[in-house]
Amino acid sequence: MKKERIAVVGLGQFGSSLVRELAHMKVEILAIDKDPQRVMEIAESCDDALTLDILDEEAIREHLIGVKTVVVCIGESPLPGILLTTIAKELKIPRVHVRAHGDTAQKILLKLGADDVYSPEKKAARRMALKLTVPNIVDSLPMRKDQAIVEIPVPDRWIGKTIGELEIRQSHAINLICIWRADADVADFSPAVDVPFQETDKVFLLGSKDRLADLKPSDS
Repeated sequence: MKKERIAVVGLGQFGSSLVRELAHMKVEILAIDKDPQRVMEIAESCDDALTLDILDEEAIREHLIGVKTVVVCIGESPLPGILLTTIAKELKIPRVHVRAHGDTAQKILLKLGADDVYSPEKKAARRMALKLTVPNIVDSLPMRKDQAIVEIPVPDRWIGKTIGELEIRQSHAINLICIWRADADVADFSPAVDVPFQETDKVFLLGSKDRLADLKPSDS
């Protein structure tokens, strides 16, 4: 099976750390930065490392062909994210994740088609606040490398059927953690086994990556 190709644009502290983490996964990594020193330092951790200025739109387009996911790790200014999101969507790249600060930048990027706008600093601050105020809180679980927790739209073949009918754990060897329904403010961690899944539901699942991949919607 062909490996998924992921482009990481911006090799500062966060981008470089992301590349090194991805290196342990079954993916191809394209790392891009305008600073040749940063590119050289990360080159051994990825499949391809390129020194490119994102303002060189022709070169960026050329090298993003075949990429399934773009992660923009340049957050100081919204302009790189705006430019790269626009290019990625024109190339029909399925997933675009953009680092950004501020609500205005987030709104613009989402309107342009970014699938996720994130802030590592905000996430770290939230995690620290919880650790400081909730004793023994857990923000990660020890899992094998072949295991994962995913959030996906409810699979088409589950719609209209109940948890009891599907026997998810027995049929798929995965665990249903919770359901997030469109009209709910929070996820349901104790869903009724006799209530049918709805088309707008999202499900959180735990299991082996291979079995989870069989349930994810295909990128077409």
